[in-house]
Amino acid sequence: MRSVKDYFSSEELYTDLNQETVVTNLSKAIQCQTIGYVDTCQVDYHEFEKMQQLMKKSYPTIMTKATFELIGHSVLITIKGSDDNLKPALFMSHQDVVPIVQNTENDWTHPPFSGNVSDGYIWGRGTLDIKCMVFGILEAAEYLLAHNYEFKRTVYLAFGEDEETLNTGALHIAEHLEKQGVSLEYVLDEGGGDIIPAAVYGAPDITITPICLFEKGYADLKLKAYSRGGHSSRPYYGTSLGSLAKAITSIMNYPFEPKLPLVCKKALEQLRPYITVEPMKTYVQDIDQYERAILDYYLKQEELFNQVITTISPNMISGGSSAGNVMPQNMEAVINFRTAFHDKVVDVFNKCKVLVDPSIELSYIQANDASNCANIDGYGYKMLVDNAKVFFKDIVFIPSLTAGATDAHQYENICDSCLRFSPFIEENEIVHMGVHGTDEKISIRSYMQGIRFLISLMEKTC
Repeated sequence: MRSVKDYFSSEELYTDLNQETVVTNLSKAIQCQTIGYVDTCQVDYHEFEKMQQLMKKSYPTIMTKATFELIGHSVLITIKGSDDNLKPALFMSHQDVVPIVQNTENDWTHPPFSGNVSDGYIWGRGTLDIKCMVFGILEAAEYLLAHNYEFKRTVYLAFGEDEETLNTGALHIAEHLEKQGVSLEYVLDEGGGDIIPAAVYGAPDITITPICLFEKGYADLKLKAYSRGGHSSRPYYGTSLGSLAKAITSIMNYPFEPKLPLVCKKALEQLRPYITVEPMKTYVQDIDQYERAILDYYLKQEELFNQVITTISPNMISGGSSAGNVMPQNMEAVINFRTAFHDKVVDVFNKCKVLVDPSIELSYIQANDASNCANIDGYGYKMLVDNAKVFFKDIVFIPSLTAGATDAHQYENICDSCLRFSPFIEENEIVHMGVHGTDEKISIRSYMQGIRFLISLMEKTC
């Protein structure tokens, strides 16, 4: 299989981009331990302030020619354009990172917040998720401004503080812009960016990269069960653990109805000329006629099933007994749902309520519906694809969706083209191991290529 680096092209562009400085800036950013927690009392905001000071020091042209604002602990930078008739563009990412899993610190090749630069990589938490995009966006804007490019379109650089937890930072930036009457041409956030074979679609001869136009909804459903406890030899009334097990099983046994989103249909239309393997070769000749068969096919594929259905994942249980002969009393479990575009979180809740025993208490810890779908015919999507073809060769770019959550949906009130695509493309095994895991790292080559991509996109569209 080819390395993702084999798909890189136009690496000769922007040759005066100073690699040593670029790498040093990201390395220093990784050393800022901007760890997010749901309990904000645990967040060390001094680390965020340290990273924001790094931004001010490292990008002097931006600080001279643009406006730097703090909204809470989130950052909004405004580069004013000369043509007010052009709607602004917004480039975004998030400052926060997830914690290191307890007791795994010594499993890292280099300390997780060292920002170590060695073996062609920058190492540490946030290199992939996703300070590479925060500082890559800053590098791109600094490069253009330092080379005296004139921005015709106003550009916003927006970096939220809590994407990994509460999503309030991006929300407050969006509300701030909405109050000013801002309407955006397009938003670019993280997402997509995998270079993968298309064999699962029946197109074994091509390689594809998804550009995500919307994200699935998110819901954490808490289930509470109560029982009197006591000696396990007298379980006449059952146990709270047994009640939770029944409730979870009941919910799992009644999956949600699948539907084929518009972006999946558009992707199949785009892939139709390349699909040579049955049954998909027949199905894509008339997607509407074969929609049920396509759904059945998707549901049987590990790579595709979550695109068409609300997924159910029981992830947490607590309150169990500490001894095998003692019955538990009050227990809780959490089921995570990633809701499809056609399922509302209120309907998910109501369905679960009917399925479980009335003694089980249900409540959402957090929940939001799937986002709107970005305009596939819009200027932002077209220019993004055209630009991607310059920097990544031998790839078919397809519209898609992301099952993960991003901050992009917070901007939907002021933008109909919230796009999710990170140009910092790394080897799949490095991404799968490193994002939220141990030994997170990004190659210098991938980081530089992503910055070139962003410089070009800003240059062409702004």
